[in-house]
Amino acid sequence: MKRNLKELAFEVLEQAKADLSRDKHLIPVAFVITDNEVSDFALTFDGPQEKQSVYSELVRVAREKNAYAIITINDARLSGGTDCIFLTISGPTLPTQSISVVYETRGNQIVFGEQTETTGDRLNLFKGWAQEHEA
Repeated sequence: MKRNLKELAFEVLEQAKADLSRDKHLIPVAFVITDNEVSDFALTFDGPQEKQSVYSELVRVAREKNAYAIITINDARLSGGTDCIFLTISGPTLPTQSISVVYETRGNQIVFGEQTETTGDRLNLFKGWAQEHEA
């Protein structure tokens, strides 16, 4: 039975916001979704090369499990220096969807701002996995 990916993504996003508010940092996580299960993976890496290697392994696992989607959630910095939670939904037959929620730290609190959704983003870490659309 296929999961509603957007619904699952919003559940994951809400949990990430709660984790970030509590812990003041976010551990990158990925969910590999098949017809029968959702497997979750904490992602750890130091630097861009290791990050590429970790994501390549994630794609290998997704293919091995015959997954139809991967959801990832990371802490990211936008081009203007603004911090955000960045979530992606991708798959070989899916248009890539991204959701970002900006946030800032005020004293001991995390304050969340605008949430933005886009479709068709290019995911450089998912070569050969994510469906790519020409802009």
